[in-house]
Amino acid sequence: MSKDVYQPIYAALAANNLTDAQELVNQAIVSYGENAQLYYLQGKVYMKQSAWTKAISSFLKAEELEPEGPAKECRLMLIDIMEFYNKDMFNQ
Repeated sequence: MSKDVYQPIYAALAANNLTDAQELVNQAIVSYGENAQLYYLQGKVYMKQSAWTKAISSFLKAEELEPEGPAKECRLMLIDIMEFYNKDMFNQ
């Protein structure tokens, strides 16, 4: 798959234009089918939108397609964030 597919998505993410990034990644998934890089990018969009469970699902899909890709690290990071508990925060 050509890098031309990914460039507009990365540009929209960098500009924090999440609506366009989401549209672009969804269109690319429909057009090109299952692709680890596209699901990874979809997860990045969801992560920026604070849609944690959707982000984890997208990263899992990317991980299934490319086990050694960057999605695993992002998924584990999100799980760590979600599992964080600061007991001192509640004992004030």
